[in-house]
Amino acid sequence: MKHVLIALAVVHNWYSGHHDPVTGYECCDNKDCRTISPRYVEPLPGGNFNIRTGPKTRYFIPKNRVLESEDSQYHICTSAPHMTIRCFFAPRGLT
Repeated sequence: MKHVLIALAVVHNWYSGHHDPVTGYECCDNKDCRTISPRYVEPLPGGNFNIRTGPKTRYFIPKNRVLESEDSQYHICTSAPHMTIRCFFAPRGLT
């Protein structure tokens, strides 16, 4: 169990220090950051993205708000209660 908690802390620290390049919001700041499946991410022309967070909910992320992921996965950081996307990370080559 200790290894799982340490691993979660390390993953959480991965987001620390990153800020949305447009809004300036800190990505983590005790908010919910997590990996998002590529099936919920729609790359658009020009480096923009649509993110689906529910059956009828889509968020448009313009290229100037996309951060480079430190791994080969997509990540989002959200804040409650309205599921506002604070930061979006895309794999290298897609940013």
